[in-house]
Amino acid sequence: MSFRRRDSRCFVRREDESTPGPREGEKSQAKTPSAGAHGPDFANSALPAAMLAVAKDDSPQNRQKLYQSMLNAWFIVPTREPVPDKPGFSAVPANIADSFSLEHDSSGQSVAVAFTDEEALRNWNMSIPWVALQGAAFFQAVVNTEAEEIVINPYEPENPGSKMIRPGGRVTRWEFEELAAGHIPEGDSSEQDVEPQSVLVTMPKQMPTSEMLNAIGEVAGTFPEIVGLYFGQVIYPDGEPHWTVAVEFATDPAAKLIKPMMAALVKVARRVFPRSVTTDLLPTSTALGQSIKALGKKFYSAPQ
Repeated sequence: MSFRRRDSRCFVRREDESTPGPREGEKSQAKTPSAGAHGPDFANSALPAAMLAVAKDDSPQNRQKLYQSMLNAWFIVPTREPVPDKPGFSAVPANIADSFSLEHDSSGQSVAVAFTDEEALRNWNMSIPWVALQGAAFFQAVVNTEAEEIVINPYEPENPGSKMIRPGGRVTRWEFEELAAGHIPEGDSSEQDVEPQSVLVTMPKQMPTSEMLNAIGEVAGTFPEIVGLYFGQVIYPDGEPHWTVAVEFATDPAAKLIKPMMAALVKVARRVFPRSVTTDLLPTSTALGQSIKALGKKFYSAPQ
């Protein structure tokens, strides 16, 4: 999953242009598996969590999990006209790509849009019809359009009623071509202009109170492995600010030791930080953790 350094949050369809269809001589071969009597289980999709994990730590392991989640996930795909019967749950025609509602981003590039659930779709467009496609079937269909990228879970920042309610991002063409073939993308030398998602580490205008930070520090003090805590506000390109605490360990403890320590810190952070603020905790050993350590505020040091 890749993110270009440009404002790609707002997508406006050009009403004076027809929606691009399949390339000449090509027909979509996408066939969607049966969704079952009750339809796809959007509520339990693993894709949003996988996207968020890559945004925080773009490791090979997290990226592989992301791609696998994309192959398994059901996508809600906007269409120009309603599909037959109940939207998303009936058998879809082989040429479903003809009906996709392609958009144009701020640079004029043709993009396909998709959502992880209907609430995310309605946050972007209240009335557009849709169809559900799973995994490779969705990517096989998009390959037969002129879309250069797929944008997942976009929202309209200029609309006060629309905001980021799910993690999202952009999938480049070489990536979804690999996914269409059922392959896990492993890199492409031709995509040198694609850069990882960038984030801004800063400080909020309204800082946490000293009482809030001291409460977290008191819990950290019960674990001799924790030697420092750092606070920063992280702003993602398409998201709301997150209050983020980076945890520094004396050594690199085993995962089984980190888990209870992080769980204890998460518990107290959720108790003392405002509920209206999204809060994250992560080790300083991650790339984002290093940025918070360098640019944020250190509010706890282990006693010497």
